[in-house]
Amino acid sequence: MLKDFSIAAHRRAVQFFSLFALHSSWGPEIKWLCNPVLSCHSCALAWFACPIGVFVHYSGYHIFPFLAVGTVLLLGVLIGRLLCGWVCPFGLLQDLLHKLPGPKLKLPSWTGYIKYVVLVMMVFLLPFLFTERTAYSFCRICPASAIQVTLPNLFSAGFAGFNTATAIKLAILALILAAAVVSSRSFCKTLCPIGAMLAPLNFISLWKIRVPTENCVSCGKCETACPQQDAAPAAHIIQGTPPNRDLECIVCHECQTTCPRPKPRPQGSAN
Repeated sequence: MLKDFSIAAHRRAVQFFSLFALHSSWGPEIKWLCNPVLSCHSCALAWFACPIGVFVHYSGYHIFPFLAVGTVLLLGVLIGRLLCGWVCPFGLLQDLLHKLPGPKLKLPSWTGYIKYVVLVMMVFLLPFLFTERTAYSFCRICPASAIQVTLPNLFSAGFAGFNTATAIKLAILALILAAAVVSSRSFCKTLCPIGAMLAPLNFISLWKIRVPTENCVSCGKCETACPQQDAAPAAHIIQGTPPNRDLECIVCHECQTTCPRPKPRPQGSAN
């Protein structure tokens, strides 16, 4: 139990470290390189570029972003959605919000497909048709952009730049944050285009969650612990496949650390 707690605590520590590390620039930046987590590269403190912002921009100019696509594909093949579960600052915010007391609910399974529509329409197609400045690109409603750029700019300008577009963006942010309190990682499941890009790569990633499938007693503890309610780790465990071979898995390892059966050390493997 102590070892399991330590792993869960390590994940939370990595999330907080990532939050500060990714937003600690004092001037230098590496914005030619994409980091596939939801963090706006327009933030003055951000080190890396956001792949969504890059894709929107390049789509508007009808240019294929080879480096950005290659970076996302490489990381996806190596570790799947591990960055979603361990590094993404907005994922951390959702995890903390869901701990607030109040009614909790599970979203219908079909809502998990919305993020793929968002990716195709608001990241690629609409910017391609109407340039990257279109009001219908994902960047115009991105909650990370609202927190990291829109709100600081409003406060620094004394709300002088407040307009209808800003009001809509902040209203969407409020709805997303409220939804995170009620439903675990609801934004990751339904709207996140980065999650949509990385999700299919879970099936071929070299990173595997090791769970003692031969010792499974169908206790359901992994299902309760899983922050992605449709990842269904128990079904994969019973079938003898790694739980992260699922579109919705964020590779948090909670299913592994909560398993009561004897098991190997909870770590990924390329074997």
